[in-house]
Amino acid sequence: MEQTRKCPSCGGTMIFQPGFNNLLCQSCGHKEIIPELVSKIPVYEQDFLSAQNTASHDWGMEAKVVTCKQCGAETIQNRLQLSGLCPFCGSTTVEAADPSGDIMAPNGIIPFKITENRALYIFKDWIKDRFLAPELLAQNAQLNKFYGIYVPLFTFDVLTVNRFTGHFTENNRTLFKCGKFQHQIDDFPVVASKQLCSDKLLLNVIKDYRTNEAKPYTADALAGFPCEHYSIGLNEAWNSLGQEMEFYLKNQVNKQDETKYLMGIELGTDYFDLKYKYLIVPVWINSFFYDNKLYTIVINGQTGKIDGQWPKSFGTFAKKAALLFLGSFI
Repeated sequence: MEQTRKCPSCGGTMIFQPGFNNLLCQSCGHKEIIPELVSKIPVYEQDFLSAQNTASHDWGMEAKVVTCKQCGAETIQNRLQLSGLCPFCGSTTVEAADPSGDIMAPNGIIPFKITENRALYIFKDWIKDRFLAPELLAQNAQLNKFYGIYVPLFTFDVLTVNRFTGHFTENNRTLFKCGKFQHQIDDFPVVASKQLCSDKLLLNVIKDYRTNEAKPYTADALAGFPCEHYSIGLNEAWNSLGQEMEFYLKNQVNKQDETKYLMGIELGTDYFDLKYKYLIVPVWINSFFYDNKLYTIVINGQTGKIDGQWPKSFGTFAKKAALLFLGSFI
């Protein structure tokens, strides 16, 4: 949802300034600190079982879901906003979706720390190391514009009670071990965007947030930035964690006794006191077409971590390989 604020000094448009905790007027430069972003109030976990009854639906304005007709992405916008641009594919063919009830609002936000200029620098530095990337890709005019967007992220806190069996080798003998331990999981992340989950590479970027730095949600931090609507619901997000959670907990098994490395671990887990946070987190994204194929670059708007897809040019590869070969004789 792209929020709009009017400047009290000149009536111009104020937008959130990445890297700072304030709104900035685009006309006169007037600045206003956003109180929620400088507060010491933590973002509290919500009870999972009562989520439907206790979740906030207050976005700080009247919200609507907008669907891109080209790629299917859904974003949240101010209901008064008449048009928009899809940050995932750049299409302007967006339309209001049929409302399915109240739109659950986040209870926390990680504001942008990385500016657009910094994102562009990160990209150009990164693409230079892609050996097969076309030489002039970074100079492509279409790539000189990154779009900032907030994407949905659920995090889970849960107490686990784990029973395990496994085996280890000692003095050329295979020995078996079993045990039980408790482990408190804190802020286990699940990206609630099917649009970004479709490419596993991008998940490394989207999960690289310092969630302990989240601030209480405020619509002011969205001024000038759209927000993606979660396409993976809370229950679906929790249920999707099976294999990933099991892998994490199996690694915890060997931390219980670091003198013996267990193999063939079998694990049974009970979960207690499940809580969640619904955060929106910042992403710089660039989707571009090259030879009629869509590519997506994603930069974490808090940490600057980058990943994505890029076109391969074997002509570029041959040229770079020849230069390296010739350089070895100089």
